Amino acid sequence: MEKNGTGEVVRDDRGRFKNGSASLGGRPLGSRHKFSETFLRDLSAKWAECGSDIIDRVAATEPAKFFSVAASLIPRDVQVSLTARLPGNLEPEEWLIATETFQAIRQALPEADKRQPGEVLSFVLDAIRAHDAKLIEAPVMKTEGQNT
Repeated sequence: MEKNGTGEVVRDDRGRFKNGSASLGGRPLGSRHKFSETFLRDLSAKWAECGSDIIDRVAATEPAKFFSVAASLIPRDVQVSLTARLPGNLEPEEWLIATETFQAIRQALPEADKRQPGEVLSFVLDAIRAHDAKLIEAPVMKTEGQNT
């Protein structure tokens, strides 16, 4: 261990071991910075090579993941103002579900944008009810003279 002239271990004013002392087994000064520089340079080179292809592929095949990554890159203060602006105070994930639902309605109901909102809602509710409906079997009725 590195010690000062009186034999005490070298520490900072808060009592912690000082950084960058090779004799204490610490990381040499500047090594983290060098790693970060190298990593960012390599990442930048790979991004320049195929970054836009990756963005296109993820956006097409995994839109929720794409949206999540994009949202994570937005600074917190901007996220707060964006979230506050979403209709119905929806979370970004809920808004994504809502927009996908709107797209499905447009595909299933021709010219949905030219219909009254109540008519579109009625169509959607009927479709949901039909999907969740249980088949009810009618009881077999006995006729006169028929034995069971």
